[in-house]
Amino acid sequence: MADESGVTTSGRTDSYSEATAVAADDVPHSTPGDTIVAVPNRRKEAQRAFREGDAEYSKEVHQSMAAEEHDAFGEFVKVMVFGGLDGIITTFAVVASIAGADLKIEVVLVLGFSNLLADGVSMAFGEYISGDAEQKYVSMERQREAWELQNDPEGEMKEMVDLYVEKGFKKEDAENVIRTMAKYGEFFVDHMMTEELGMLPPESSSDVFRGLLANSTVMFFSFLVFGLVPLLSYICLSTIDGITSGTLFGISCGLTAVALFCLGCYSSKFSKYPWYRQGAFVMVNGATAAAVAYLVGWGVSSAIDLEGCE
Repeated sequence: MADESGVTTSGRTDSYSEATAVAADDVPHSTPGDTIVAVPNRRKEAQRAFREGDAEYSKEVHQSMAAEEHDAFGEFVKVMVFGGLDGIITTFAVVASIAGADLKIEVVLVLGFSNLLADGVSMAFGEYISGDAEQKYVSMERQREAWELQNDPEGEMKEMVDLYVEKGFKKEDAENVIRTMAKYGEFFVDHMMTEELGMLPPESSSDVFRGLLANSTVMFFSFLVFGLVPLLSYICLSTIDGITSGTLFGISCGLTAVALFCLGCYSSKFSKYPWYRQGAFVMVNGATAAAVAYLVGWGVSSAIDLEGCE
């Protein structure tokens, strides 16, 4: 399809134009220069343009003048994926090692649940402590940068000029940019934090506490929910007459593989890699850890007497 200028446009771009046109109808009457078009799912459209390498579509999305919305859930994705992945692999490693040692089903349940709850609490607590320590360190570094700018502004500006020159700026251009930014002290300190130290500016104490508490909670429940998957076959099917521990372990392997693959597929939403590649990568990672645990359990049980545990 071609527009009046003869430039070919895709069907997706037409759909986007229709969406912006519909959204514009809902905007109160104003002059054309003041109109702000609210585009549905603008962030998702921008992500899709990036994944497909469609620069023209990306320009059209950003020229909508709509404020880009941010997914609040997105900031918990890393914690959720990390907690879920660690929960599945850690619990399944326990199950696999017990299966390799050919121990009783009761041993699987006791050690599995003990590991699940203990590690879940430990992971959540570790997430809070490590995040708190990081924020305190960042805050201390920002205070240092602010103090140095106050006591030696020329020296701090020279450091930033040198940094910009290393990035490819001409010295004169770098000096103009830095001296302009240095007029705005708080902004310049935050900028030095990012460019010189590679740190994001610290948040307020209340925001930090809420963020750390939320991350710890997400970590705990993610670890708990996903870590429960390898135990489901033992919980639900172990009371069936005639079912063997080998069968239960096989079902556990299947459930764990599916959960790992799904977790990997979900994480692909936030990367350029296709869902099947990310899912397969996570699943292979879990399978490798389980194989090591199984072999260790089998090797130890072969080397020592475990008759009392059977």
